[in-house]
Amino acid sequence: MTLDAEMFRALVAEASLSPSVHNTQPTRWRLTPDGRVQVLEDESRRLPVGDPEGRDLNVSHGSAVEGFCLAAGRRGLIVDVEHDGVHVAKLTVRSGEVSDPLAAFLTQRRTYRGKFKAGAGAHAALARLEQSEDLIVVQAPKPIAELARLYDEASLRWFRNAAYRAELVSWMRLSRRHPSWSLDGLNAEAMEMSGIEAAGAGIVLRHGVFETLDRVGLAGALVAEAAVVRSALALVLFHRPANEASFDTGRRFHRAWLGFTQAGLSAAPMAVLADDSDARARLQVDFGVGVDRRLITAFRLGIAPVRDLPPKPRLGLDALIV
Repeated sequence: MTLDAEMFRALVAEASLSPSVHNTQPTRWRLTPDGRVQVLEDESRRLPVGDPEGRDLNVSHGSAVEGFCLAAGRRGLIVDVEHDGVHVAKLTVRSGEVSDPLAAFLTQRRTYRGKFKAGAGAHAALARLEQSEDLIVVQAPKPIAELARLYDEASLRWFRNAAYRAELVSWMRLSRRHPSWSLDGLNAEAMEMSGIEAAGAGIVLRHGVFETLDRVGLAGALVAEAAVVRSALALVLFHRPANEASFDTGRRFHRAWLGFTQAGLSAAPMAVLADDSDARARLQVDFGVGVDRRLITAFRLGIAPVRDLPPKPRLGLDALIV
């Protein structure tokens, strides 16, 4: 079959809901005259400090392509994914019967970075979580508390890197007046920050201010998230084969997160536990992650408060389709 422009735009719109590192949305899409899809990269969306090898970038691309495939499947279409060494991927869409239960949750998945609530349905939701060899579920309060402490230690190490901190802040939208508030990055609303907290973060993370606070022992407490982490019903360590291509890891990453949504759980990634070499080595030993596996990230899972949520910050189709 030949993919028409209207269907292509609908598929890209749903694929754009896929998770990406810092919500950078680096994946671009092009419909060729023969009805195939070229998946491209917007190089301006790279993170040279936080992701110098491009692993998170390619995980983001894989996640977006998996979103495209799931969106196509909901419409009775099958997507063949190819790599030609030039594009991120080339997609061929054809007719076929597809039934993937995760596809229904593509538009429902949300990141929740606040404190989780307690509730009678929480443990029932966790019981619905599909078991998998690449997910280690941590439920006991004591190891969760220890992971919360380790997370804050690793985060502080990374925040002490001024270049990393500047790069992160460049993707933070701390005021509704920011021109990209509703388009990309991490806005204060998505980070569960009040207006006062967001303004404070803008000051605390500023070059010179953070270093001064760190010298007097205050910076750690100001960036700590242990209380939020301890509110989680469970923490999940996501690991994959060490030699797996990051693009393929991204496809599985997206499916794992959709599995949390399917179970009725909200999630937030805790990527620094995998990015920080000391924390990663500690977790691989403590939780028996073999040397042939790579820790990709950790998630905190729980039940988010029931409330009306704003649309996800996303770029428009005119920016995504090139």
